[in-house]
Amino acid sequence: MSQARSEFYRTYSPVMAAVISEDPNGIQGIGAAFHIGDGYLLTARHVVEKRRKIEVIPYNYSYPSVEILEVIFPEDASVDLAMLRTTFSLDFYMNHTKIMLGGSEWTGKVDHVQIGTHLDDWLDDSLVLSEVVLMGYPPIPLSSRLNLVAVKGEINSIIDPYSGSRHPLFVISPIARGGFSGGPVLHFPSGWLIGVLTTSLVNGNAPPELGYHAALTVEPIWNLLFAHDIFPASNREVADLIIPGWQDEDDS
Repeated sequence: MSQARSEFYRTYSPVMAAVISEDPNGIQGIGAAFHIGDGYLLTARHVVEKRRKIEVIPYNYSYPSVEILEVIFPEDASVDLAMLRTTFSLDFYMNHTKIMLGGSEWTGKVDHVQIGTHLDDWLDDSLVLSEVVLMGYPPIPLSSRLNLVAVKGEINSIIDPYSGSRHPLFVISPIARGGFSGGPVLHFPSGWLIGVLTTSLVNGNAPPELGYHAALTVEPIWNLLFAHDIFPASNREVADLIIPGWQDEDDS
């Protein structure tokens, strides 16, 4: 099983990017983003909103630098989600690199994450204790560079928060740490996107590590994509599972 998780990490790590920025007082912060295709990255709203000097750094430092062309927010300001239209590309990685494993070429490369189809009204306890993998960029003391961190865990619960966004939150088992914000929570072993890590649920002013990590569900992601008629890569086909026949209506 550890080999399967290692291969899972190898598959999805290239879609990751760190997001470094400053608040209005010049204090630096870090979050995560991930590629959903065609240069579009998803992250948490609070990672980029009202921030300055925003820099996107791909997982592989040898990839071209990334320029942010547009930041797209949901109309509902309580939804902690943002989509970045960027120059991020894995074309060279997909088409011109070979990874050899055990004497043969590895064929598990992907260049984007597929968004899940589990809308809010469909959610029940059936996903509780499902295995997930969370990836992000929590700072590691004594490390001289940004490190992508991956942790395995489980969905512990699904809650309906009484403040903030009206969308449910997945409560997951990995220890909450700053730097995971905006990172993907991926179903293991399918790789489908379960949600976007947005917050640590804590009492009062307790540090994030004492709270529960919580991820926003995928419905607000689909709301954002449909609102802007943006369906990157294979997520165009996945959208047909959300609203069957929508492409036919669009063509007409």
